[in-house]
Amino acid sequence: MKKLLFLLCLSASTLFAQEPVEVVQAQLDAYNNQDVNAFAAVFAEDAKLYMNLGDTEPTMTGREEIKRRYGAMFAANPENKSTLIGRMTQGNFVFDHERITGRDKPITIMAVYEVVDGRIIRCWFPR
Repeated sequence: MKKLLFLLCLSASTLFAQEPVEVVQAQLDAYNNQDVNAFAAVFAEDAKLYMNLGDTEPTMTGREEIKRRYGAMFAANPENKSTLIGRMTQGNFVFDHERITGRDKPITIMAVYEVVDGRIIRCWFPR
């Protein structure tokens, strides 16, 4: 019985596993809807966000900090939106080129997401 239950759980997790690009798209959709709960939910509990490639110390660590800081940003910028300019994938990495509007001035960014087991575990915003 235990073996059957284990196999059922394993099959269910495989069946519902999302591709990295689907996870990142869900994150972008939640960002544009300013839904901080849905936005934070796609990040791993111990996710790390870095501002630049090569940074050794993350700017944000953990789903709760991500939720708190992005929640504050959404509240301060209710017209904030990201338009996808381009996207590439390589294995479990997704590379997005985005244009952010609805803040003081529009900005163009690059975002690199590493996705494992249906959650973003690391993210970089190289400048």
